[in-house]
Amino acid sequence: MTKLTDILKEAGIEMGRLYTDKDRPPFQVNEKKEDIIYVPGLAGYSYKGLKRNIEGKLKDLTKRNKKGDHTGIGKNQLSVLSAMWVALKEYEEEMDD
Repeated sequence: MTKLTDILKEAGIEMGRLYTDKDRPPFQVNEKKEDIIYVPGLAGYSYKGLKRNIEGKLKDLTKRNKKGDHTGIGKNQLSVLSAMWVALKEYEEEMDD
C-alpha cells in the first residue's frame, strides 16, 4: 500500500516546507475552448448543449407519439427543432473536413 508521504516524496515535495510561486510556479491547464454553434433566429449553444437539447425534444415527441397525443406542438416548435438539427448537421460536417 502506497502512503501519501511516499507519493509526495516522488513528486519532490517535502513535508513542512512552505512553497511559493517562485519555488513551484502554478501549472497551466490547456483547456480546449468549445465552439459556439449559432442556431439562426435562436441562440448560441455548445456542441454538447445543442445535442442534449435536440435529444430532449425528440424524446418528448416520441413519448407524445406513443401516447397518441399530437397536440401542443405546432409549426413553430417543429421549425425550432429543424433549425437546431440543421445547425448541428452543418457544424459536424464542418468538423469532418
